[in-house]
Amino acid sequence: MLRIGREGADYRPYYCEENVWRLLARPELGDVASWAVIASNAAREIICLRQRAGRPVDGLVRWDYHVFAVADDPVAGRLALDLDSDLPFPGPLARYLGLSFPPDVQPAFAPTFRVIKGSDFVAGFVSDRSHMRRPDGSWIAPPPPWPAPGSGSGRPSILMDWTDMGRRSPGAVYAAARMAAFAAGR
Repeated sequence: MLRIGREGADYRPYYCEENVWRLLARPELGDVASWAVIASNAAREIICLRQRAGRPVDGLVRWDYHVFAVADDPVAGRLALDLDSDLPFPGPLARYLGLSFPPDVQPAFAPTFRVIKGSDFVAGFVSDRSHMRRPDGSWIAPPPPWPAPGSGSGRPSILMDWTDMGRRSPGAVYAAARMAAFAAGR
């Protein structure tokens, strides 16, 4: 059984992609099939529920994208790991999807999902955190205390490319029905 919890996980609000990058690199997930999932859409405007940064009662928030992790457990099945959610961690992926991404949302706010193997996400993700800066250079939200993913690699930041659901890679882009099948292990 997968033994991982929120306690001890590196976490910084508003930096979901970095939280997932560090989470997927943890030893508890070393021998487990895992994925990073980027939820966004062509307009880069999705509705998520049950987010700790969201409004009181239902946690509704409108993001340009959101990133969470998925891991396979031989007993519990496919699990969602979202440090930004108030849902159980880890918890069944199908339940997480149904509670976090409302099925009756207006089509303009419905997400598509980029599913990337965990090892590929950890090895390939690079961010310069520029998406979190205002035009005057100040931070929208304080950055994490750890170095930015891929800093010093000489590779360009790819975060905004990976949130572009029109791109074919990395990973695969799923609509809601295909994501539900993935949650069921198919």
